[in-house]
Amino acid sequence: MISSKQGVLVTGGQFTQHHYHGQTSVGNKALIDILTDAVAPSAFHDSGASFDKPKCHPRTRVKILENIMHRILGEDEDAKAGKRFLWLNGAAGCGKSAIAQSTIESCIQRGVLLASFFFSRSDPTRSHAGSLVATLAYQLYHAFPETDVQKNILSAIQKDPLIFKKTLQRQFTALITEPLTNVLSRTQSTQHCVPFLIVIDGLDECTDRTAQKAILTSLAESVRDSNLLVFVASRPEHDIKLSFSLKCLKDIHTRLSLDLGDDECDADSDIRLYLFDRFAEIKDDFDNRTAGRKLVQDWPGEEVIETLVSKASRQFIYAATVIRYVECTRHRPDHRLDIVLDRRRDNGDHPFAELDSLYAMILESAFDIEKVLHVLSLYITSGRNISCSVIEKMLSYDEGEVETSLFCDMGALIQISKPTGDAFPRKDRGYDPEHSPLYLRILHASFREYLLDAARSKQFHIDLDYETVKHVTHALQYLASCCSSSFDPYSNAATPIDFLYRFQYQMGRRINPITISLELQQSALSFPLKEFLEPHTSTRTFPQLLQNFVNPFLELLEAMVLTEPTLSYIRDRQLEILRSVLTQQIPQYFKDDRQTSFLVLFCHLGSHRFVPILKPSHPSRNTYSTPFNLLPVFDEGDMLSLSRIWQDSSLSFGNNVYHHFMRQLLCGPGRTADYALGPIMHERAALACFKELARTMPLLPSHSGKNIVIDTAVTDDAEDDTYPKLSFDSTKGGPWQFKYSGELKLDDEELYFVLLGYLIFLLPRCGRLDALVAACEDHRTTYIDWQLDGPFPVRRRLLRVELNNYLARVHTTNFACMIQ
Repeated sequence: MISSKQGVLVTGGQFTQHHYHGQTSVGNKALIDILTDAVAPSAFHDSGASFDKPKCHPRTRVKILENIMHRILGEDEDAKAGKRFLWLNGAAGCGKSAIAQSTIESCIQRGVLLASFFFSRSDPTRSHAGSLVATLAYQLYHAFPETDVQKNILSAIQKDPLIFKKTLQRQFTALITEPLTNVLSRTQSTQHCVPFLIVIDGLDECTDRTAQKAILTSLAESVRDSNLLVFVASRPEHDIKLSFSLKCLKDIHTRLSLDLGDDECDADSDIRLYLFDRFAEIKDDFDNRTAGRKLVQDWPGEEVIETLVSKASRQFIYAATVIRYVECTRHRPDHRLDIVLDRRRDNGDHPFAELDSLYAMILESAFDIEKVLHVLSLYITSGRNISCSVIEKMLSYDEGEVETSLFCDMGALIQISKPTGDAFPRKDRGYDPEHSPLYLRILHASFREYLLDAARSKQFHIDLDYETVKHVTHALQYLASCCSSSFDPYSNAATPIDFLYRFQYQMGRRINPITISLELQQSALSFPLKEFLEPHTSTRTFPQLLQNFVNPFLELLEAMVLTEPTLSYIRDRQLEILRSVLTQQIPQYFKDDRQTSFLVLFCHLGSHRFVPILKPSHPSRNTYSTPFNLLPVFDEGDMLSLSRIWQDSSLSFGNNVYHHFMRQLLCGPGRTADYALGPIMHERAALACFKELARTMPLLPSHSGKNIVIDTAVTDDAEDDTYPKLSFDSTKGGPWQFKYSGELKLDDEELYFVLLGYLIFLLPRCGRLDALVAACEDHRTTYIDWQLDGPFPVRRRLLRVELNNYLARVHTTNFACMIQ
């Protein structure tokens, strides 16, 4: 036994503590010192380790901050229902720490007692849970001066000097729950009616993922029997999400997500306000200190602000990074901003070095980085959202692998969720979000730029040219497995078709051609085109399939031949297969005059001012192609999509690869007599136009109507009426175009103008047909003098000439036959 005057008694290796003059100690060390030694001072919200703590810019994040404060003060329904946990989550850099810091400052102003811990992966003193409870207990100790809370905390340390080596649950119970519960249950003081608040920021920055779960479950146990409220801010990473779904947490927490679409407008507005204010400060500061050229009055301008807001993708870290780079006092702000906007080369101090470090750190935590990058390259190459199930089928991954394995730890950058917002398929097109598959979404626009810039991403760089070839191959292999009538070209299952378009885009933007891999060559050669198309030839989806698949597939084959001419045998083989499939559809155009007109007018489309391509002035933004209806209502019998001409990315209107192929098939050398465009076909087309003309003319307003175009200055030798909607771009050698007002149909005046032109063009090419002769006679006697001063006098005169010529021709022929 050893004793001393300091009141320390050592017996059998055990400590006995004595109190002298109100001081408590274990050995020669005061209990309060044991507590402070276990604390991580840099984890405090007011730590001096960082002189510039992030917090919300004035007048930003107003709604989310108010929402959080209502919950803390017990003024919302969740708080009244006993939900003592508040989980704020969001992508990396979306401003969670700033919101947590601003919340703490608001709480202090309102007298709310609290303790906080800010995790940081880069700080070894607060990158783990070892100092968490001690840091919280220290703040709790000082929140209740000269009360039993202090006594109870020190007493717990006195009873167990190794308390900070025990489990987190034991530490929470001994140093937080019991001291707080005891004092509040006895005093019931009105000044403590608001629960004691614990704020934990950056839980995902705790490097021990097992500890993340332990922290949450320990806190869940603590709030059950104490007047505690917990506010956790973190990225929505896999282990944290799973923890909040546990039974002990599921019903006692409220989730606030900064990644949901509801916050999109507010986030953009807040970032816009932040940028306007900070750039104004930078401008004033620079102009005041420089003796040289000042910044222009409206620098940097609204257009630049909007560009930066868009690039920020609702993540404040991007905007803050730009501001920190631009405000450097050693350089001109406008020059630094030009570097950010890629208008000027940097001098080695890359403006997004901070972001790049963040991205690299998150990618390094990936379970299988090779597969992760492969999926990300597929997502980027696709050009639009693609479901996880389709990704897995295309890449031959296991079902659920994308969500549960590859990206489970990348919630800071990648969101995997049900479809929401306009970026995803719409319910009114047959998609039900409630039963929709999961979609992958990159949360940072700048993350995409990082991955494609080899200088920035280094080992994580995605070579888009190389990856595009691989994904086109995957797309063809996947689509080859979809040879059934159940394949829907409108569905997400058809998304792989987009990769065929992307290949041509990549080809067009490169100086040096892309290497066509042997695997892609084989996939293109062996693609079962006939088996893929034939299940749809009698369905309404067939025209859409021609547009969405056949056209880009033909473009792919053409691009391959342009890159490597020896591959022409692949194109020729597939064209022959396509010819056999489409030829079987042509006879249906002989069923009635209207369908015949589709075929006839298609073959002459754009070749003459009287047979122009019809182009809507305001094409729908929701439609992938630009439709040009040759008649006012799209006919379901037009299975080859001849009446709808869409724009090709590299060719002019009406001259894309599919329609060019159809023109060769119908009009080129080797066409069969069954569908040769002879007089009989033109006669039937003219009959259809007369029927439409008879329906349209009575609907036209009188010549005094405001919509009628009258040219009183026309002469007998005028080529056509003056009509601003009709044009021909001779400089580009393009076809004749007619811009009409509607998106899906022509109005009566426009239709009348077009039909006059069709008949002027068709009648000289027609032979004798009794029904057509009767139609011409009827039109001449009934309408030829209709509105002598009416619309389009030149076209009406030209039609009168063609009517007379046709009737004279057929009657002369008939008389000659009678004589013989």
